[in-house]
Amino acid sequence: MRVELLFVTPEAEALIARCARVSHRSQGSGMEDDRRLIRKLISLGHESVLEHAVATFEISGISRACANQLTRHRLASFVQESQRYVNVEDRELVRPPTFSDEDWEKVQALFQEAKKLYQALLSKGVPKEDARFVLPMGIETRLVLTANFRELRHILRLRLHRSAQWEIRELARRMWEILYACAPSCFEDLRTLAET
Repeated sequence: MRVELLFVTPEAEALIARCARVSHRSQGSGMEDDRRLIRKLISLGHESVLEHAVATFEISGISRACANQLTRHRLASFVQESQRYVNVEDRELVRPPTFSDEDWEKVQALFQEAKKLYQALLSKGVPKEDARFVLPMGIETRLVLTANFRELRHILRLRLHRSAQWEIRELARRMWEILYACAPSCFEDLRTLAET
């Protein structure tokens, strides 16, 4: 799994604090004041001002099963690698940690058979959009995600939770680390979820 930050709103905390101060005509005196204000707004549940900052990630090496979970977050914007246009012959499977080596060998053997069938179908002139039906949900994919900080907090709250599937939890943890480094006051309250 690879998670790369492509863009984040520059000086996101300063922007969020400035936007928040518009409603009260108040002034801040620097970064610590801005962060204190953001923490207060989050603690009170007033997160709408977080929508003024955005982040864009490129995510690769996740399964299509994980991507399907992620793309359920409809307030985010996504572009996913298309199996309709891209030949996925060089893709691998994401291995669940619960699979024993013996089970993984069996899964890999089935996957190699599926890839052979995929290529055979393509050779017969079957379009990629139809040949992809033989590919498993565990096949690697890549996508780009853009979302505002409020939606990212929502995603992280759900996907960092211990009841979430292991792969999306790991993805959320990596996203949290990046976001926390960029705008700590906006994401620090999620630390407990990220570190469990």
